[in-house]
Amino acid sequence: MNIFTIFWFLLKMFYQLLCCSFSFLTFLFNVFWFMCNLASAGIPWITVLLVVICVLSKFVKLRSPDEKRLQRLLASGSQGLYPEDLSFWPIAHRGAGYDAPENSKAALKKCVARGYRNVLVDAGLTACGQIVIVNRLTLEKAGLSGSIAVHTLESLKKINIAELHPMGKHFDAEYVLTLQELLEFLEENRLTVFLYISDNSSQMIEKLKASINAVFIERIIVITRSPVTIYQLRKVNPDVICGLWTEKSLALPLLKASTLITSIYGAFFRNIISPVIGISVVFLSKEEFNLHIAELWRNVGVRPIVYNVNSPNEKRYFQKTMKTQYLTDSLRSEPHLLMKA
Repeated sequence: MNIFTIFWFLLKMFYQLLCCSFSFLTFLFNVFWFMCNLASAGIPWITVLLVVICVLSKFVKLRSPDEKRLQRLLASGSQGLYPEDLSFWPIAHRGAGYDAPENSKAALKKCVARGYRNVLVDAGLTACGQIVIVNRLTLEKAGLSGSIAVHTLESLKKINIAELHPMGKHFDAEYVLTLQELLEFLEENRLTVFLYISDNSSQMIEKLKASINAVFIERIIVITRSPVTIYQLRKVNPDVICGLWTEKSLALPLLKASTLITSIYGAFFRNIISPVIGISVVFLSKEEFNLHIAELWRNVGVRPIVYNVNSPNEKRYFQKTMKTQYLTDSLRSEPHLLMKA
């Protein structure tokens, strides 16, 4: 191949690149012109923008997990009585942290023994790159400062979680679990775990990807505040079931300004974000939950769950009226147990 051939080849490539760039700029100009015409006709810019986002979202949308598989996962302990079995409704927060050392194997065993098969536990990443089942409050009780990420697995394994619990004298010594130890526990126990991820760093996401196996897919639902984390996990493995944790609207300064902004914010997450990332459940504050909100989420194929519900009357309300699962810190206050007593 002589120099003339190479020069001619490079010239053709440059010409094609120039043509593609011109076509793309022409397309952008036409879209802009179209939006200007719509705006001049009285259609607000925000509406046009949402329409464009909705169209573009179709190209990056991930496949959602099978609804029947999610239902079987959530009703794993109901023995075919879903949802009449009252043990279906509560999700034990940190393994029912008021009743047993939070996020411990003892708490998980107690839930299984009492017939409750849905629990939520916290997960964080240590300084040595290990995923552990613990939350920062436990570290603070143990006198350790800083986040989980500044401590090694070795230092965390020295903490006796049982000693930090008000009812600790009724339990043997309990130590921080790793994700691998949790997966081994789930191999022998029929339990559905909502794994709440507080650390959304790239290292945490890579460690989670590496931990995905058959037990993870069949027993764990990943929960996080970050839609990006969910998208990255499910893009690698669409069979992973994920859920979004939403904060109270009043906790976000922007949403305090107007109910219209709050409505647009909610619609954006329900109708654009959730279909794109393919979430199956969403955790909502009980103060901002009602039948209308529940219906809106169910219409887009997402199951709502409320947090945190500890009063027996509130639990009865969400069971009988709202027909909605709830996160609770104690299983001793379940209405049907108090009625038996």
